Amino acid sequence: MKGMFGKEMRRAIKGSLGRFVAIAVIAALGAGFYAGLRMTSPDMKLAGDMYYDGTNVSDIRVVSTLGLSNESIEKLSQVEGVEGVMPAYETDVMGVANGKQVVMRLHSLDMQAAQAADCSDGLNAISDDADYINRPILVSGAWPKHPGECVLSADAVLDSPVELGDSIRITEGVQDPDDVLDVRELTVVGFVRSGYYTSTTDLGSTSLGGGSVETYAYIAESDFADGIPWSEAFITVAGAKDLPATGEEYDAAIDAVAERIEECVPGIAAARHAEVVAEAQDELDASKEEFERERAEAEAQLDDAEEQLEASADTIRKSEDRLGQAAAELWSAQNRISDSEAQLAWGREQAEAGERELAAQREQAEAGFAEAQSKIDAGQAAYDAALAQREELTRQLAAAEEALAALDAMGQLPPELAEQREQLAQAIIEFNAGIAQIDRQITGVPEALEQSRAELATAREQAEAAFGLAQGEIDDAWQRVTEGEAQLAAARTALEQGRAEFESGSAALEEGKASYDQGLAEFERSKAEAESGFSDAQTKLEEAQKTIDDIAEPDVHVLDREKNLGMESFMADADRIDRIAQVFPLIFFLVAALVSLTTMARMIEDERVLIGTYKALGYSRARITAKYLAYAGIASGVGSILGILLMANVLPGVIMWAYSIVYAVPVSPTPINLGIAAASAIACVSITLIATWCAAAATLREAPASLMLPRAPKAGKRILLERVKPVWNRLSFLQKVTARNLIRYKSRFIMTVVGVAGCTALMLTGLGLHDAINDIIDKQFGEIYHYDTVMRLDEEINDEQVERVESVLADESLVERYIALQSTTILASSPDDERLQYISMIVPKDPAVFQDGYVTVRNRISGGPIDMASIGNAVVVSEKTATFYDLEVGDTLLLSEQDAIGNATGQPHEVVVGGISENYVGQCVFMTPQVYESAFGEEPVYAAGYAEAADGSQAREQLSADLLALDGVKTVGFNDETIDSYRTMLGSVNSIVVVLVVSAMALAFVVLYNLTNINITERKREIATLKVLGFTRNEVMAYIFREVILLAVIGALVGLGLGVFMEGFVVVTAEVDQVMFGREIHAASFVLAFVLTMVFTGIVAFFMRRKLARIDMVESLKSVE
Repeated sequence: MKGMFGKEMRRAIKGSLGRFVAIAVIAALGAGFYAGLRMTSPDMKLAGDMYYDGTNVSDIRVVSTLGLSNESIEKLSQVEGVEGVMPAYETDVMGVANGKQVVMRLHSLDMQAAQAADCSDGLNAISDDADYINRPILVSGAWPKHPGECVLSADAVLDSPVELGDSIRITEGVQDPDDVLDVRELTVVGFVRSGYYTSTTDLGSTSLGGGSVETYAYIAESDFADGIPWSEAFITVAGAKDLPATGEEYDAAIDAVAERIEECVPGIAAARHAEVVAEAQDELDASKEEFERERAEAEAQLDDAEEQLEASADTIRKSEDRLGQAAAELWSAQNRISDSEAQLAWGREQAEAGERELAAQREQAEAGFAEAQSKIDAGQAAYDAALAQREELTRQLAAAEEALAALDAMGQLPPELAEQREQLAQAIIEFNAGIAQIDRQITGVPEALEQSRAELATAREQAEAAFGLAQGEIDDAWQRVTEGEAQLAAARTALEQGRAEFESGSAALEEGKASYDQGLAEFERSKAEAESGFSDAQTKLEEAQKTIDDIAEPDVHVLDREKNLGMESFMADADRIDRIAQVFPLIFFLVAALVSLTTMARMIEDERVLIGTYKALGYSRARITAKYLAYAGIASGVGSILGILLMANVLPGVIMWAYSIVYAVPVSPTPINLGIAAASAIACVSITLIATWCAAAATLREAPASLMLPRAPKAGKRILLERVKPVWNRLSFLQKVTARNLIRYKSRFIMTVVGVAGCTALMLTGLGLHDAINDIIDKQFGEIYHYDTVMRLDEEINDEQVERVESVLADESLVERYIALQSTTILASSPDDERLQYISMIVPKDPAVFQDGYVTVRNRISGGPIDMASIGNAVVVSEKTATFYDLEVGDTLLLSEQDAIGNATGQPHEVVVGGISENYVGQCVFMTPQVYESAFGEEPVYAAGYAEAADGSQAREQLSADLLALDGVKTVGFNDETIDSYRTMLGSVNSIVVVLVVSAMALAFVVLYNLTNINITERKREIATLKVLGFTRNEVMAYIFREVILLAVIGALVGLGLGVFMEGFVVVTAEVDQVMFGREIHAASFVLAFVLTMVFTGIVAFFMRRKLARIDMVESLKSVE
């Protein structure tokens, strides 16, 4: 019997291989997807655990506010359960690499241990040194061998990539770099990956730069300054490596050792306190001795200076006496000179008066002489003129006489010449008369002129003699004046010489006085400074003594791996994947159940006659049912095994690879989790068996005779659409038949719609997740942020430095606009939730300008803006923060400052939530300066700013160079660099989306293919009848595929609605702490999911055409009876 049953089973599988494969494929998808997703979380945790064990990551970290001494390290190493202890130095610094600023965390490293460790496989750092903890793996390059060399993180996403051989110049630090480091420039000689830093994007917070550590580096212990205490101690627990890091046994082992360390903390704290106090007291005592010695030396120097000042004062007094006597002598000489000057002035005045009188007499005489000479000259001129006239008349007379003689020689003259002769004769008479008259006039004139000249010469000689006598007297007077002036000049010279000597003495005296005054002032100043310095030094010594007396015992923190943000975030994301895995694959199981139910129901319906025969032959229901259960079990079992083997290796690897951009945990092969695999296979097979049993139970309840007859066709019924006459009357015959068939076969309708809806929902979920991820960048940096440059200043910047910064920002060729603000990383919590979250607190100097042009503060749900100034004494929190703490408008948020290791310090500041804003990257809180001052009790410090730089990379580079060259500017960053970093990090998540979409597409194809195949198979006689009635091939295909397409459309529309809810669940579940995914599914995703569903419907219809064409009318109609 068993052999016959086995043969029947083989024949059943062989005869319905397509049906068998369909069940196997749907089972493979369901079981494989569920197993793959469920295994991802434990595989991620296992990969992390293997990585942590392979690099000997610390189980416990001990940090003290006063540092740790070697004695403290020794005590820690003696705690029961401690396997290894590694003390280390740590400090945060700001470096400049390739012209870009980078915030670095420097760790010390035992380079000998690092060089001795074997990290050749890239996964483990094998070392025999138990105290070599947090072992970095060398990825490229070499370990440092010389001072100033370092190895840098290989996973950090930096604005400017750093390569081997590049230098990093340290500019500042949380402590003065000169106090903690012996080097100020590091050379990169290698790149490492550290298990201690699981996250590549969240390396910790710091007070430098933007508040976040951007990369880490290891340097030799010798590169840290001598004499400083250890910053921390890393501890490994014995046996912890043998326990799963996420298990309760591991937690119990760590807690036990941590409790024992806590018991040692008071002793360690007290010892460290005593050590610090003793060191400080020794330094203070030495300072006191130095102070007393310096004060004694200063007092001695002041006494010497005072004696020298007294001697100078005596010298000045004597000089003053001598200068007083000299001044009296100068006064007497000055008086004598004044008298001489008066006498000389009178003599000069007399001489000058004589000269004036003599000059007047000489002038008067000269005037008389000139007048006489003038008369003589006039007489001489008249005489000369008369002689000249006589000569001319004589010449004219001679000419007239000669002409007259010529006329007379001519004899008888014509009348004209006779008249002319008469005229000449008359002229000669007149000429002779004129000459005679002139002669009469000049007779005696020469003698008179000579006599006048003689008289004038005599008068001139007499005047000159008188003038000579007068001039002699005047010359004698001037001689006396000249001699007096010489004597006066000599006196003046002597006076000037005396005055010069007096002035020189006075100047020397004044100089001496000035020197004395200066010395006295210097003495008084030095004395005052000395006294003030002594007083200040005494005060400082007293304050130092009080500080030493007030030194409290250090806070010693014992931290486990939960305080490692990277590790904790990695585990949290693994748990998120697990939460998705618990819900998301259920759609696969649901579809698998429906497909299995439909498929097996069709198989059982096809074998009704065989089942009736079995029952007639005496086979029990259980025996008959076992055949179909075995068939479904084998198909689903084979499919489950294949699906699990495939997806359990592919899906976890793809997801871990996607997370490898965010986390540095290597994607290493992990064994298949047999428990999850078995549960997945059992679940899938069980669903298939239950569906098969349900399909078989109803048929097996019928009698054998009934089973051996064909099932009567369902009676036709009127449908609701028939009552809508305007629509129904416009339908063709085949369209009416299609409408009736859709309602007539309700189970087929429901199965197809549910199956297609599930596939479409899966596709929409994947596409919506893709939209949500991409919206992070597009919305944050496109719709919310409207600036592209972030600048941070030193909080101690002075006014002059601020003016220089503002002058650069005022250059319109570099900056279009700028706003000052305070940007601080702070810890948030709520009264009902003490969990701490790092958030950015933004306080703009001008909130109106800030909201108008730099950041859009709006509510995502309402879309309306939130006016920071109009919400009163309240703040605006990001939606992610509000969701995390379940905050609403009017609730209270607590803001706490943090210490050096990130713990909350001081009393939290309460603020009221006045609005919830849309924000995708990071968590933040916005407040006005008034709200800040009210909450924190102080004015904000505007040590940061947002700006919009001018277009062009050259302008940005120039802006960055100009700002970084100024004192007081700490960092200058650009959003495009941040955008590129986020796109790099989030881009790999698309691989998960691809897996979801591809799986959904495969599921859609299988569902549509299987249901269409069943639809055609169970309607062979109906199709054959249509062919017999003369329907063409295309009409038959349209008749069948019209139903399929309509069912696919309805299922796709239902699936789009279902996909909205599924996508919302996945997005909220998959979000990481510092990022909020987009909440909108793009219209294109709805269209694409619908189109893909219809495309697969068309592909299935294309493949089913051959099956329709192969239906034989005769063979299909044979089994009617």
